[in-house]
Amino acid sequence: MTNIRTIAKKSGYSASTVSRFINQSGYVSDKASKEIKRIIDEMDYVPNAIARDLSKGQTFTIGVVVPHMRHPFFSELTHGIMDLAFAAEYNVLFLESQYDEKLEQKYLEKLHRKAFDALIFISRKLPLTELIKYQKYGPVVCCENPQDNPIAAAYTLRKYLSTGVRMG
Repeated sequence: MTNIRTIAKKSGYSASTVSRFINQSGYVSDKASKEIKRIIDEMDYVPNAIARDLSKGQTFTIGVVVPHMRHPFFSELTHGIMDLAFAAEYNVLFLESQYDEKLEQKYLEKLHRKAFDALIFISRKLPLTELIKYQKYGPVVCCENPQDNPIAAAYTLRKYLSTGVRMG
């Protein structure tokens, strides 16, 4: 398997020079750039996204916990999340929960193990206090009014008119 060390050996340049060229993160002479590019093309090399994520300590993936996709409310929220995440060059992984506490706990443990950079709970069965415990491993966001709970939230504020008709 082709990697930076293979390219370095074949090109005659150091692995750090090859890395700087690939990541465009520092000076590389024109001569070195041309030779490294030639070797990369010859070997059909592409950077390993998993290795890059490991070196940066990020997955560039957001887990979105949704009970199911059979309701238009959940579908609309997921479309909005995808639009914003993709614009920021993040991947989105939808995690169906069916309001199963064990599954929701499993997703929180995956955040703990760095399988995701963040989790968004569109709706949940677990108590907010359980989600709050996992914030030390990465952002956890809920899509409801958290009241006085210290957790990030994105939700619609609904107000009632004096007639009792709900707006918004």
